[in-house]
Order: sequence, then C-alpha cells, then structure tokens
Amino acid sequence: MKKLVIFLTLVCSLFAFGAGVAAKDPVITSGQMVWAGLDYSHARLIGPGQFNEPDAIFPGIFESWNDLFLRERIRVIEKETKKNWNIDIDAVTVANKNGGNDQIIGSPGADDIIASSHITPEQIHNIVKAYDLKNKSGTAVVFIVDRLVKLDKKGEGAVYVVAFDIASREVVFSQRETSKATGFGFRNYWFRVIKNAERALKNLR
Repeated sequence: MKKLVIFLTLVCSLFAFGAGVAAKDPVITSGQMVWAGLDYSHARLIGPGQFNEPDAIFPGIFESWNDLFLRERIRVIEKETKKNWNIDIDAVTVANKNGGNDQIIGSPGADDIIASSHITPEQIHNIVKAYDLKNKSGTAVVFIVDRLVKLDKKGEGAVYVVAFDIASREVVFSQRETSKATGFGFRNYWFRVIKNAERALKNLR
C-alpha cells in the first residue's frame, strides 16, 4: 500500500509539472520574439515642476527613450532571455505621437502615487489589440508605461511588461514593475525605470 501511495504521488507531481510548462507554452517554446517598443501614450507624468517643459517631452523624449533601448538594451535582453528579437516598433511610435499635455499632472491628487494605477487589464488588452504590427505571428513584448512620479526628491516609475500572441492578441503575460528613477539628466533619470522593468523578462526564458 505504501508503494502505491508513493507511485501515485510521483505521477501526480509529474502531471502538475507538465501542466505548468504547458500553461507557459505560448512564450516559453518560442525562440523568436518581437520587440514592440516602449508605449508612453497612456502614461501619466506626475509631479509639480518635474514635467514643466511639454515641448521637450512630446513626442521627442519618447522617441529618444525607444532609440536608447534599441541601442543599449535589446542585445542585453537577447542574451538574458536566450531568444532572438525582431524589432517592430512603428505602431508604438505612432501611438506615442498622440501624447500631449493632458498627460502631465502638475497638481497631484490622492490617487497620483506610485502604488495606484489607472490602467486596467481590459485596457491593456485593447492597447495591444490596436497595434498595427508588421509581424503577423509570434509573441510580442511591449512595455506600457503606467506613470512617472516625482512628488518630492524621489522619482519612481511603474511599467507594465506585457507579452501577447500577435495573431490572436491574447495577453499571455502582464506584470507591473515599479522602481526608483536614478541617473544624471532627464533622459537617463527616467530611463532607469525602463531598465529596471527588464527583470520581468526572466519569465520569458
């Protein structure tokens, strides 16, 4: 009887392990990924005095951050995830051009803190569904920036790291990453939030 119990326990364990791997198949089994870019079109820029030069932000700084990611980070994540990445950021580039002054919150309210989020799972689905990508199949990853917040001397940012099946637009992975902003200059200071969000990509290995 004891041997039977051990055998059944082993079988159940193997089954559970197999089921867990299968659940991740849309991402795990693909050696080819698509980088869809950094989407700032829904971001809130929160903080009195921190985002007071809109002409220097929209859309120039968003394009600059996307270019910086391609120059400095895409090879890093290829190495870390052990996957090849195609670049397909035109859709996000178009979306970022729709950004404007209404994203700036110079007089923050109670909900304008890093712990809050104005982006829902349904909105994430609608965002990725709207992308017009050149790639028609495979798994794409986009960083949807939630908010950049500087209420005192400390800057913080929140980013949704989202993976989705391009053909069906099903979101197969979504994780909100928050971190401090550090570095010299406006561009590098807030780009640190993006670099820190890369830790979520360990789930794509």
